Amino acid sequence: MNSAFRIALAGAMAAASLSGVALAQTATQPMVDTTTTTSSTAMDDNVSVVMMSSLEGENNSAKFAEIEALSKSETALAETRSMIEGDANLAAALTAKNVQLENVVHIETAANGGKVVYVK
Repeated sequence: MNSAFRIALAGAMAAASLSGVALAQTATQPMVDTTTTTSSTAMDDNVSVVMMSSLEGENNSAKFAEIEALSKSETALAETRSMIEGDANLAAALTAKNVQLENVVHIETAANGGKVVYVK
């Protein structure tokens, strides 16, 4: 049983790492950071902003559907607002990137501890 558990765990970790790489490549490539501020917080480099419109293509339809469903959930939106209100560095990084906080629909924590912020 111990070896079966190890094999299952290794398979899950391999699948998770591959899907994370695919998401990072498809979700963040279309974004262009046009921020021209000279002062930034340490968190600013760990915040990626993804516009919902950039996910509407054929390759991202599953991710778009997932985020769109979350954007219609009052519970998910309340959790997102709470996350922004509870993290001053995140709020400052989003403001520095000219993101209107009321347009944030979902936030995910990346493997490196950074945040992926989805905006409508």
